[in-house]
Formats: sequence, structure tokens, C-alpha cells
Amino acid sequence: MRSSMPSTSPSEASAGDAPARSRRDSLLAARYRVYQVWRSLLARPLDAADHAILDATLPAAGRALFYSMTRNDQRHSLTVYHALRERGCADGDLLAAALLHDSGKGGGRVPFVVRPLVVLLRAFAPRALDWLARSPRPWFRRPFYNAWRHAEIGAELAARAGLSPRVVTFIRTHHQTNGPAAELHAVDDEV
Repeated sequence: MRSSMPSTSPSEASAGDAPARSRRDSLLAARYRVYQVWRSLLARPLDAADHAILDATLPAAGRALFYSMTRNDQRHSLTVYHALRERGCADGDLLAAALLHDSGKGGGRVPFVVRPLVVLLRAFAPRALDWLARSPRPWFRRPFYNAWRHAEIGAELAARAGLSPRVVTFIRTHHQTNGPAAELHAVDDEV
């Protein structure tokens, strides 16, 4: 369903949620995201069990893509992977996508400082986020552009890394509630 550009702008995504998301919900979501920022500063390094999961699930180029993410994004992706496994998921492609779903943020494309700004702008100033995420130019817009389009960017990186078309589709659609990666979306929202 997504092309190279998201189907909705940040303000349309927020507006579409308006009936279901009150101002209080936005505040609670923002508070939770602030907690996530704090937690990201304390993300623990990968251990031998984590590396064993990566070796069993991803090809070498997929592992390189995983390692391009921040430690916090790596830890989050492993949490999503474990949550899927706890639900009984045995689909190797979906599990690989869980490990790489946020890879479009890696490699310095979405710096740490931009992430809480994206969350706060989406909740409280979606038109400003629209403006910032509209284009990768000038330079100061690029991280916002990349943050809003990280699913598409990650899918393109996964395709270049030789992952299966299903993995690529799951990464591309991981923010779609009823898309091919709906289970991944649900778990990603929970953790």
C-alpha cells in the first residue's frame, strides 16, 4: 500500500486518530515516549543469546543492517522479536522483519535528538512536522524526512541486503494496522 512516499502526512495521521485519541491520550503517549528516551540511554549491550538469535534468523547482510541501528533500536527490535515468539509466531520472514523493522532509522539517518521531537511534534504540532518531513532538503529536514519514512527506507535497505520479498513487504508495512505485517504492528505498538 505504501509507495516511496507515505500515504498520509504527519498531520493527516494525527487527524485520522482524532476521534480515538484525546489530548489526554496524546499527553500519555508523549510521557511514555519521554520514558523511552530515558530507557534508550541505558540500553544494555547484546549478549551471546542475542547474537545467536541474529545468526539463526538473519543472513550476514541482514545482520550488518541490524548492527547499523542504535543499541536502543537493536534492543527494541529484539524485544519485538521475543514478543512475537511468545505469541507463537514461527514465521521466519516475520521474525526477520521484527529484527529489521526500524533499520531505516539506523546509520545515523534519524539521530537520537530528533526522535523525541518527532513524537512531540506529531502530538502537538503536526503541521510543523508535515513541513519538516516533506523533503530531505535543506539538510535540517533530512532527519525528520527519514523518521517519517523509515519503514520505506528500511524496506529498500533490506531488499538491497538480499532479504526475501516477504521480509521487505513486512518492513515496508509495519505501521499499517491491517496490512500484511499487522501482527508485527500490534506487537510493536505494545512494547
